[in-house]
Amino acid sequence: MATNFKKIIDSGWTNFRRNSYLSFAATSIMALVLILFLGLLSLQFLSSQIVASLQEKIDISAYFKADATEEQALKIKSDLSILPEVANVTYISQEQALADFRARHAQDELIQESLEQLDGNPLAASLNIKTKDTSQYAAIAEFLEASALRSVIDKINFYENKGVIERIESISRGIRGWGLIVTLVLVLIAVMVTFNTVRLTIFSQKQEIEIMRLVGASNWHIRGPYLAEGGLYGLFAAVIALAVFYPIAFFASDKIAAFAPGINFFGYFLVGVPQVVVMVVLLGVFLGVVSSAIAIKRHLRI
Repeated sequence: MATNFKKIIDSGWTNFRRNSYLSFAATSIMALVLILFLGLLSLQFLSSQIVASLQEKIDISAYFKADATEEQALKIKSDLSILPEVANVTYISQEQALADFRARHAQDELIQESLEQLDGNPLAASLNIKTKDTSQYAAIAEFLEASALRSVIDKINFYENKGVIERIESISRGIRGWGLIVTLVLVLIAVMVTFNTVRLTIFSQKQEIEIMRLVGASNWHIRGPYLAEGGLYGLFAAVIALAVFYPIAFFASDKIAAFAPGINFFGYFLVGVPQVVVMVVLLGVFLGVVSSAIAIKRHLRI
């Protein structure tokens, strides 16, 4: 069995070398497809990191009226904390809000002098609320609106941030949707290119196939080399794609970090080298074998 398999691989390699120009063209185009696939993975990684960063900065706050008591504010905080959508609720007292404001504007003498002139604390106590997903902020806003203690709440800033939240959700959905479409298009291109290459190989070897039939070769021995040929296209394409992608990722990493601090682009793909290599190789070989199988089914009559 092992000997037969080796013979099939050797025959596939012979086809690969014999059709050098066609093999080069098919491998190059499939390599381009795999590079674009890696580019798509990169885009999804970067977009997910950027969206996650923006989501971290998005929250809603409920500001209390001046006559609201701390007990009332903490009661609303307690009610919010038990909701499954809520990730964290922070109570900020008037004193803490003023201290934070002073710290943020410590270098601004005009603001500091203006605060000294005030008789009281102009800032309101508030609740800062973060949910597990940006799509859940609307439900939190509705919960606050329906609260029995709504009368002590002066303002809910969800409505001011609503446009930003909806935009982030739209970007996230768009990336997932377009990413799927682009992936399917790339797969179709790879299949078509390999299909046509193997089809031409079959047509050019009609005499050899006839001889193999006459000498009693099994269907597997006739079809196997073409499947191996398609797999070799995918294997070499994967090697080329990885050899091109990683240097690009290395040199692009610093520029991406300058644009989006905190994102270690090359580090992400370096840590995931085994997974990326296995995924790209398997994808390349799978596309090559599937394309060959389609060409065999349509054009190889045994």
